[in-house]
Parts: sequence; structure tokens; C-alpha cells
Amino acid sequence: MFGTLRFLLAYLVILSHLVGTQYVAHFGFYAVRGFFVISGLMMTAALNEVYDFDGLRFWSNRALRLLPPYYFVCALTLIAIAIAPHQAAEYVKFWRGLPDAGDLLINLAVLPLQLSYGPIRLVPPFWSVAIEIDMYLLLYLVVARQMSWALIALVTGLTLQLVCVYDAINWTLIYFTAPSAVFPFAVGAVLYFIKQRGGWVASPLAAACAFTAWIANMLAGGTVFAESYIFGWGYLLDTLCFAVVVSGLSGLSSHQFGPLMERIDRTFGEWSYFAFLVHWLAGFLVASVLLGGEWRGWTLLLAVTPVVLVASAGLAMLNRKFVEPLRNRVRHSRGRARPATSVAVPAE
Repeated sequence: MFGTLRFLLAYLVILSHLVGTQYVAHFGFYAVRGFFVISGLMMTAALNEVYDFDGLRFWSNRALRLLPPYYFVCALTLIAIAIAPHQAAEYVKFWRGLPDAGDLLINLAVLPLQLSYGPIRLVPPFWSVAIEIDMYLLLYLVVARQMSWALIALVTGLTLQLVCVYDAINWTLIYFTAPSAVFPFAVGAVLYFIKQRGGWVASPLAAACAFTAWIANMLAGGTVFAESYIFGWGYLLDTLCFAVVVSGLSGLSSHQFGPLMERIDRTFGEWSYFAFLVHWLAGFLVASVLLGGEWRGWTLLLAVTPVVLVASAGLAMLNRKFVEPLRNRVRHSRGRARPATSVAVPAE
């Protein structure tokens, strides 16, 4: 049931961006961390069970998954900025003017988005995908190949996390850099190897309790606990709780919930990436046309939610028609993939 969980995380990112209050900002931070844990497990499973570390097939499939819808949304965003440049500049700081050739290259190349230069970001949160690509490379080269390397990465990433918490290092290092993502990705990889070896897997009850604790920890930051807790121990606890949630879900099959729930979960999983891509653009259109320039707030979130759902469904339809056939061809280009033995790998 990873699909529904991934869509929930995407919606928390949307909420943190469009509501615009200081309190909900960290909901998106914690959600991105959850995405990284899931990706660590899923990509480790895919490399071992689907691609068998065939770099050409793996990277071709990743490019087809990530880039076509991203470039499509970038094109739509350029049109929106060109039509309403002043409103776009008011709406988000990254849309203050059309990009020059250098800015456009940065956006199209993706990887430079994780760095601080470049004032124009057509899809502002896509820096996190650039970080994911870094982590895919780390998984492919080292971490996903055996348990010992995954454990070394986990200890290294956790050490960095503890040092950052203890010394109150700048938040940009803890959150916006590739080294900060090593810990959650390694957690996901270790969970895969533990399950593959027949080791511990969280029970559904333990996963449910951990998910409740994850929500409570997120809500408590900035209310019960001081703001410093959000960026320190709360951020570490967020990852640990989510690891138990992911472990529990890895032991379940969507078939256990019946065909209807399986289809719903698959649909939400398919929509999660597209919702993440399109929400800033959808928010701009709704705020401009329907809300008279109300750029942030709960009203905007409620109004934009159905638009994001419809846009995600439309992008999913286009993706199934034009991109998925190519991905399937790449995925099976060297014979049938080995059947998954430990983690069901969705069409991620």
C-alpha cells in the first residue's frame, strides 16, 4: 500500500507550500524525508529484483519516469509566466521573470537545481528529485549491492544527522544537501535487506502505531515542542518512525485488501509524482482566476485540491499512453525480469 502513502506525502508537501504559514512548513520537510525512505527501499528492490544492476536499463527507465512529465510542466509554467509575469512574480520568488539561456539549462539539466545558484526554478521543489538522482547513483554503485554497504551508509548518514543536531548546524545542510539524504535512503536499503534475509518486519499494529507517532511528532513540532525541536530531534524521530511504517507496509501485499483497494492504491501512487509536479502551477492558476490573487491560505489549498487531482489524472493518462510503453520495453529489454522475492516493486 505504498501508493496511498506516497500520495499522502505529496499532499503534505502541497499543504506546506500553499497554506503558507510558518507552522505547516515543516510538514513538507518531514514528508520529503518519508519519500526518501520509501525510495531507498523501492530502488534497492528494483536494482536487485528487476534490473539486476543493468545500468543502461535502470537509468533509461529512471529518465523516462522523471523527465517527460517534468519537462511538460516546465513548458506550461513558462507559458503561465509569459502570460502573467507580474502575478507570477508575486506568487513565488522563483518565477520573477522568464529564464535566460543559463537558467533554462539549469532547469532542464535538473542536477544543478540542488545547488544555490539559479534564481529561476520552473518547478520549485524539483531540487529534491535532483537529490534523489544522487542517491540513485549511490545505491547503484554501492549501497544497494549488499547489506554491509547499506549498513555503512546508514551509520555514516546517522552520524552526520547526530552531528548536525548536536551542533545545531544550519538547516540548509541538514535538509537541502545530498549528504543529508544518505541516512533515509540507507534506512530504506537496510529494510530491504533485512526482509530479504527473512529478518524482522514490523507488524501491521506496530506500523499503525509508528504512523500515529509520526503524525503526532509532526503536529507537536511548533506547538507542544519548540521550533528548534522540528529541525533537531524531531527530524530524526520522524525518520525512525517512518522506517517502522515502511517496514510494515513492505510485508503487506495490496492483494490482501481486494481488487478495489489495490486499484485505488495503484492510482494514488501513480498520481503522487504528478501532484508533486503540478501543484505550484495549479495553485497559481486557481489563485489568479478564482481567488483574486490570494496567493496563500487554507482557502487556496481547498480550492486547488480538485484541480491537482484532475491535473494528476490527466498527466497519468498521457504518461500511460506515451511513456509507459517505452518504460516497459526498457524494463524487459533483456529478457524477463526476475520475479520479486521480497518486496513487490510497483511501476515506480
